[in-house]
Amino acid sequence: MFRRAYRTRLDRILAAVEIPAIGLWLGALCGFAFIFAPAAFRLVPDVTQFASLIATNLRVLGDVGAICGGLAIVVALARSFDAADRTSDIVRAGLILIALLLVGYDTFAIVPAMAAITDVHSPDFAELHQHSTQIYGGVVVLVLAALVMAAVRGDA
Repeated sequence: MFRRAYRTRLDRILAAVEIPAIGLWLGALCGFAFIFAPAAFRLVPDVTQFASLIATNLRVLGDVGAICGGLAIVVALARSFDAADRTSDIVRAGLILIALLLVGYDTFAIVPAMAAITDVHSPDFAELHQHSTQIYGGVVVLVLAALVMAAVRGDA
């Protein structure tokens, strides 16, 4: 389809877009989970403010995921057109798509329910929080796997 030299150069350019997009999303996920959320829980005494702050940040994190993940899917599929490693590219796009679907579910189903609970120490909140944490843990694993796959991908 493409001349090999052009395709190799194009593949490097596409990789230079895909890998940082996935890495940015992974960094945002980890920054929220390991830095922002624990600090907010300790520092924001008002439950309503805490819930609003977390819900807002999760929505922004969902937007970052949609932009970075969407870009990574498009690039992974573009890299698969004339590639020896086509299966890896399609699997990587699939992992990112699953991660985006999980983020969407958490953003639109779980986060609003968590924000509606006034007692962050209640069993209902704890159950929703655990479910949300498991979903985001899965998203982190999927995005990390996609990043590793993109980084170790062979030349076209």
